[in-house]
Amino acid sequence: MIKINNKGQALIEILIGMFVAGILISAATAAVVVTLRSNLESKNYQVASSLGQELMDDAKTVAEADWHNIYNPPGNNKGQNTQYYVAASGTALFIFPGFATTTIGNVVFSKFFSIENAKRLNGDISTNPLAVDDPSTQKITSHIQWPSGGRTSEVASTVYLTRWRNIVSRQTDWIGGFGQEGPMNEFNQRFSTSTGVSYSSSSFICIQGIFCQ
Repeated sequence: MIKINNKGQALIEILIGMFVAGILISAATAAVVVTLRSNLESKNYQVASSLGQELMDDAKTVAEADWHNIYNPPGNNKGQNTQYYVAASGTALFIFPGFATTTIGNVVFSKFFSIENAKRLNGDISTNPLAVDDPSTQKITSHIQWPSGGRTSEVASTVYLTRWRNIVSRQTDWIGGFGQEGPMNEFNQRFSTSTGVSYSSSSFICIQGIFCQ
């Protein structure tokens, strides 16, 4: 009777099986890592988008409270490389130079925005060299950045803020006379120029030569 020794063949089959299993496990592990990393980045992008919207809302609040805080920021520096953030001081929000950080889920997010003059040509926002500055419109670009795998990821968005709020003021006395040239920060009793009017009586202005009560 002839005996066949299959021990060597079985050992080779086991080694081949372990090699194939190792390849499959490595591929599965890599796929899981990629999926987890993708899910983490997706989550960070969602957080960054929310922070960017919050930053824009704060900038709008500052602009609506006093347009000059946006048009003339601290240091009066403007441009696409400028950095500002919004923080509370007392009960109001103010703009400060630099950037702020916040930590969410062990990830440190940096947040800031830039301020640029907006230009218009024929009423439309334009980068044409012939376009002129519109003092009632400012370009705001928010930046939210965070570290990600040895690099810096960022979510950026841009809006144009417009000075839309009107304040109604009343002047009821012109007795101070002419010669007042603007613009003025507050009303007084003077005006720029006049022709054929009488302003000598307090709280009245009327056609010259006509009795005013």
